[in-house]
Amino acid sequence: MEKELVRYRCMTEDGTYLDIIEYQHFRIVDMDSGVRQYPGARRLVTGDDEPVRYIDDMTFEIIGTGELVRRQG
Repeated sequence: MEKELVRYRCMTEDGTYLDIIEYQHFRIVDMDSGVRQYPGARRLVTGDDEPVRYIDDMTFEIIGTGELVRRQG
């Protein structure tokens, strides 16, 4: 299972706004003591599902184009 963790409002180099979305995979296990969720890998994508790389606290890179986008706010 995968859950959306957070959306970052960003601006591209040409001034266009877009959202970067961070997802995290979870493994769900039904045990005698109840259902447990085990967090796994995270991934970043644009709203159009383009893969994104984390650069620093304020900057991301769209992997396919190499374009840098900056967080707003």
